[in-house]
Amino acid sequence: MMSRVIAVLALLFLSVEAFSPVAFLPKTAGISATPLFACRSNAKKEKIKRNRENMRKFKTTGRKGTTRRKLLKKAQASKARQEESEFISKCFITVPAPNSEDDSKK
Repeated sequence: MMSRVIAVLALLFLSVEAFSPVAFLPKTAGISATPLFACRSNAKKEKIKRNRENMRKFKTTGRKGTTRRKLLKKAQASKARQEESEFISKCFITVPAPNSEDDSKK
């Protein structure tokens, strides 16, 4: 009997509380907003991790320094080296001294 009275009073109290005016106080004043954004920062960290993994996975090895400009410069340098070596070889060709043919004919 007593438990029924307590149960009825509890229901009455709950129903009265539902219709009573509540003072609207900002509830976020005591609670920090960081737990609300924790999932967002975790998502950002996961995205950064995924991007790093994909950069490694899809990295192009490329030609490793063989650009068109370098290839052209190498070709020009080899051509200049060839011309220089031809000039030097012509400088040191052993030819008979001038008037040496005249000396042998005499």
